[in-house]
Parts: sequence; structure tokens; C-alpha cells
Amino acid sequence: MPALLFSFLQMTVLIILGFVLRKTRVIDERVQQGLSNILIHAVLPFNLISSSQYEYSREMILALIAVAGASLCYFTFSIIGMRFFVKNIKMEDQERRVVIMTSIFMNTGFVGFPLMQALFGEKGMLLASCYNMVFNIFMYTYGEHKLSRKKANARNLLLNPVTLATIAALILFIIPWRMPGHVKETIDIVGNMTVPLAMIIIGSTLTTVNIKKLFTDKLSYFSTALRLIIFPAIMLGAVIIVRHYVYIMPVTATTIVIMTALPCGSMNVIFSEKFNCAPKLCARNFAQTVVLMIVTIPVFLAICTHLFGN
Repeated sequence: MPALLFSFLQMTVLIILGFVLRKTRVIDERVQQGLSNILIHAVLPFNLISSSQYEYSREMILALIAVAGASLCYFTFSIIGMRFFVKNIKMEDQERRVVIMTSIFMNTGFVGFPLMQALFGEKGMLLASCYNMVFNIFMYTYGEHKLSRKKANARNLLLNPVTLATIAALILFIIPWRMPGHVKETIDIVGNMTVPLAMIIIGSTLTTVNIKKLFTDKLSYFSTALRLIIFPAIMLGAVIIVRHYVYIMPVTATTIVIMTALPCGSMNVIFSEKFNCAPKLCARNFAQTVVLMIVTIPVFLAICTHLFGN
């Protein structure tokens, strides 16, 4: 457990660094956009390809199936449940749509991948990529339609660089061939930038949010509670029950819970701005969950370590 908490502490320091760099204008909006593009189009894909070189085993295949099944169940039931849960709560239509999205869809890319890499290395990245693939399917179909009220664009799903890299990584993991050492080392040089780059970008993003409104918006607290506490707690309970009947590796069980406990996804903010669907509320929900995850994720990590082991 101390090693996991130390990894999370390192990520927190990087977030603070990103915040300071933006405040001191070393990073501006243009630089941040460039860093985000580099992360999405190069660094994350390289890191995913690197994770595919993890040693093949039947146990790992079953772990990937377990993660895919858990994420599929999560998105299916959370979407159905949220539609009924917020139906009678008094709020505007756009606010309702944003609350649904920011409660359900987490930050699998900027936070999930680097966190899983920091905690569990290549095994964590590979499992996270499987969870993320299911996330992308729901995000670019249901999610895009929910915020735009338009038909989802399948092209965005299929041509997303992270999706393509995920598919390639899963194929490369399944086949018996492994890259020569010097080739993998070259890929690792790029992929190892994932954690510092992603955390610096998140820290920079936090400077753009009105701090006063960040902690006074009741809708944000409602969405944050669902995203960081309620949904991961339900997933934790489900994993505990399933483990009574089916063996699940400790790393797999922890990955499923922690991926569900991630803060609000940045794609929510991008889509809400693009389709002008309560973008300020969406940005506050995103920022609030990123700030409060510093407390909630270590708690869930401690619980998972106690219940499942390392």
C-alpha cells in the first residue's frame, strides 16, 4: 500500500507543477493544447503499444475479459439508472444532460492510463486499455448524442488514435510474437512521458476554473458524489460479490474499481463546449472531481488493498 500511495503522491506533485507553470505563464492556452495533442496522438498510443509486450498468459486473458465485462455492465446499468434517477430532479434540460454525462463518464485517458501505469506498470496499462475501449464505444455513441442531440459520429470512434492503439495493443498481446528489446526500449522512451505530461496538463487546466464557484455549486457536488463515491462503491460491492464465486486477480479487481473511481472525463468538457450544452457547469464538474480525487482515490486504493491484496 505505501508504494501505491507514493505513486499517487508523485502524480499530485506533477499536478501542482502544472498549476504553477500555468499561473506563471510558462504554459499558456496554446502550449497546453499542443501538449494535449502530443499526449493523445503520440505518447498514449506508444504507451499502449508498449503494454502489449507484457508476458502472455491465460490468466491475463481472463483478466482482460473480466475488465471488459465489468466496464460493459457499468456503462449499461449506469446509463439506464441515471435516466430514471435524475428524471424528477429540478434542473434545466442542458444541466440534466451534463450531470448525467459527468456522473457516468470518467477520465480514462488523462488520469486512468497514467494512474494504472504508475500503480501496476504494463499489466495495469493493458487492463486499463481494455476498460477504455468499452468507454470509447459508449462515449462516442451515447455520450456524443446525449450532449449534441444529434446522431453519433462513428468516424470519431473508429479513427480515434487511442482506440486504434488499443486495438493494436490487444492484438499484439494475443499473438505469440514479441518485439526485439531495442525496439521496445525506443517505444518506451515516448510512452514513459504519459504520467508527467498528463498530470501537468491536468494541473494547468485547473487554473482556468473559478475557485469560488467550484465549491459552491450544488449540482457539481451532486455529480461529484456520484462520480467519485457512489458509482465506485457500487462497483466495489459488485466485485466483492463476484469474487465469492469466480476468482479475480487482485490487480484486476483493483483496476476495475479504481477505473470506475476516476474523475470526470475531459471529453465531457470538449463535447459540452462544442455543442454549447452547459459548458461552465461541465467544466466545474470536471475540475471539482479532479481536485477531490486526491482524497477519494487513495481511500478506494486502501480499501482494495485491504480486501484484495496487492
